[in-house]
Amino acid sequence: MSNDVTDGTQAEEPKTLPLTTLGLIGAVARAMEEHQKDVITPRKDAPKEPLVDAFDKEQRSDLVIKVGGEEVGRYKVATTNDRFEVEDEAAFDAFAESKGQIDIIIVRKPAWEKTVLKHAQRDPETGTIFDSRTGEVIPGLKFVPGGKPTGTVIWTWKKFKGHPIGRDVLIAAYKHGALNEYLRETPELLPKAQPGASE
Repeated sequence: MSNDVTDGTQAEEPKTLPLTTLGLIGAVARAMEEHQKDVITPRKDAPKEPLVDAFDKEQRSDLVIKVGGEEVGRYKVATTNDRFEVEDEAAFDAFAESKGQIDIIIVRKPAWEKTVLKHAQRDPETGTIFDSRTGEVIPGLKFVPGGKPTGTVIWTWKKFKGHPIGRDVLIAAYKHGALNEYLRETPELLPKAQPGASE
């Protein structure tokens, strides 16, 4: 398993280990890291595409994972936020110039643009975009509604008092073989198949 399996404490290596032993431990760690990258990471990311598809088709935004009826965590589809972006470069450049916010190379000052976009508001009746600080109409912007999937899925462990209790529940079930029937199609994830997993 990855280092997610640890209990949060880190055992200190004795400083008297011979260099050859340290080298061997390093080689095992590399092998496990490569194993995780090649075999485990694709399994970890397997729900991503189907969940993004489910969001597009059914507006399903998350997938709660339970073990023995207890929630251990959830996958959530990351979505874009509503935002403003420049639609008409010439109009917005003219606006930037009227505010003295054009750099010598004739580009808008990035910090100014970021601030203008941050304070932009839209009148829901007219669609006019204005600066919420001054009420001034801002030419050249358009409103882009959020809520579209970014293609990223976020995993969150179920927590209790800040501790990822869901991880502990899942690892305990894993160690006791309670998940074996689900992992039969992925023998590389079965406890026996893991390097160093003898429990």
